[in-house]
Order: sequence, then structure tokens, then C-alpha cells
Amino acid sequence: MVDDDKGKIEDATVESGQTPLNDEARRHFLQGGIAVAAGLVLLSIGALDKVFRFFFGPRLTEQEETTILRAHVKYSEQTLSLEKLELEREHNNYIFVAALADLDQTTGKYFIDYDMGPALAFLGSDGLPDLLSAKCTHLGCTVGNQTNDKGQVLCPCHVSYFDIKTGAPTPDSPAKTPLPHLGWVLMDKQKKVLASRSAAGEISGDIGHAKQQGADVYIQKTAGAV
Repeated sequence: MVDDDKGKIEDATVESGQTPLNDEARRHFLQGGIAVAAGLVLLSIGALDKVFRFFFGPRLTEQEETTILRAHVKYSEQTLSLEKLELEREHNNYIFVAALADLDQTTGKYFIDYDMGPALAFLGSDGLPDLLSAKCTHLGCTVGNQTNDKGQVLCPCHVSYFDIKTGAPTPDSPAKTPLPHLGWVLMDKQKKVLASRSAAGEISGDIGHAKQQGADVYIQKTAGAV
């Protein structure tokens, strides 16, 4: 009876064209198709990776990503700092430079002027501030803040020497134009103006009293600044 049923099933299979051999072949075909599809996926991933590398460069290591992130943060901080300085100069008529007692005759104190340029504050031989631009008049490099034995500061970019009293460059310097002097204002601790000097050298106020009060040095906004 079992043999008869088996014979009937085989006959039905033969009549429908579906033999055990065809089922096995179909399984192999499906397996092969899956393998081919997987291979194509892997190839496409490899191709995309090459395309990415072509357009965007090689992938960064963790250390490289950290270095770039730190540089980005530092740049953002510097940008924010500059924006704060610009806002300060936009909204204030006076900018603090230093205490008069902290200024030195041979080592200048760097600060930022109202035009957002580098500047230097020295103590003059008369005991008063001596402020001048630190932006070289040759190509705009920042000059050094240490004077030599002749009372000159050096621009290291192309070796120009400037006299801090007059701002004038030495005759053999690449720079031909003097460093501009800046005006200043002396205030007491309550920010009351005691004395001042314009960029042209005109002095007003009580200089002696300003010195006695331990005044602070400020720069003042002028017409057209910021």
C-alpha cells in the first residue's frame, strides 16, 4: 500500500515536471543568488568607500579628529574673543591699557587699539605713558616689545627698527613711515579724567596730580574709530 502511494506521488511529480533533482537545483540556484547578491553589496560598499575617499580624503584617525576638533575650538574661542573686543570698543569711549605704575621704559605692554590693531604702551623718560602702534608700516607685521640700547623696537619680518619716542624707522629699514603715536587719558580709580595727551602730543590736565593718584592709562575713542 505504501509502495503504491509512493508510486502515485512519483507519477504526479513526473507529470508536473517537478522532480527531486529540480528541487535540489533550485536550492543551489537560490544559494548562489544570495551569494552573488552579498558579493555585490560588499563590492558596492567598497566602491562607495573609494568614492568617499576620492572626494573627502582618507578617513581620519581618532587622534587626528581630536586635533582638528581642538583647533576648531581654539579658533572659535579666538573669534569670540575678537568679537568681544570689537563690541567693547564699539560701546565704550575709553579702553583700559594698564596702570601707569606698571609701565616700563624698555619693555612695552601690548594692547589692542580702537582700530583693532596691535599697539604698545611704554613709560616715557618724563614718567608719562608713551603709546604707539605696533603694526609695522612696511607690511603690517607686529613689532617686538623689547627695546635695544638705542630705544628702538624691531619688526622681525623684514628687520625694520623704530624709535619708540618718535616712531621713526632707521634710514636703512625696509619700512619708510613712522609708527603712529596714540593719545592717552589718565584716570583715577573712580574713572575721573585727570590728564590727557592727544596723538599730536598736546597735554591737558594736572599731570602731577595724576601721578600722585596712581592713575590708570586709557585710550579714548576718536571720531571715526570703530
